[in-house]
Amino acid sequence: MINYKPPSWFRSLQIGIGIIALVLSFLMISLGYPTLSLNIINIFVSITLLTIGIERVVFGLILPAIARQSMGITKIGRFTSIGMGTIATIFAIIALSSPQFASTKNFTLLSLSISVIFNGFGKIVQGVLDRRDTLPVKVFLISLGILSLAIAFLVGHADQFGTIFLTRILSIVLILYGMQMIFFGITGKPALQKMLKK
Repeated sequence: MINYKPPSWFRSLQIGIGIIALVLSFLMISLGYPTLSLNIINIFVSITLLTIGIERVVFGLILPAIARQSMGITKIGRFTSIGMGTIATIFAIIALSSPQFASTKNFTLLSLSISVIFNGFGKIVQGVLDRRDTLPVKVFLISLGILSLAIAFLVGHADQFGTIFLTRILSIVLILYGMQMIFFGITGKPALQKMLKK
């Protein structure tokens, strides 16, 4: 059986995106509003979601058939990664291009919410369909996906929960995304699987 490991450039991409997610999320939590304006916070969140979506698209595109077989990833899993990553990226771009957060608040939050939803669904599908994932990896990915969906629901009801509170909660989720990508990028997925089986 082939022990496929993603190419080094893709692992570097994962680490880079993970670092971006961590840095921007920590800035949002440590500085927050009003030190950072709502427009700046929107830009930080949108850039983080944009990079996460791009990582999912690239992951689906680079896997050759032999690698998918080795890693236990079905064609459905590959197309789901590309499709959901694309949708998440599109809505992150829409949120990022909103001219003023204050004047387009509901529209911007809706775009961010949809981006988080599809990133969340992508994690759930990855946890379910990647057949050779160990149970801890599956549980983590599915839990992260479910948490993303719950946060997306809250973001969609910002008037009730408060925009500042939601951005801080969203930052925590993005930190978890960043940590996951950095860890996968450093160790490589097969190395992680082997370590968890010990």
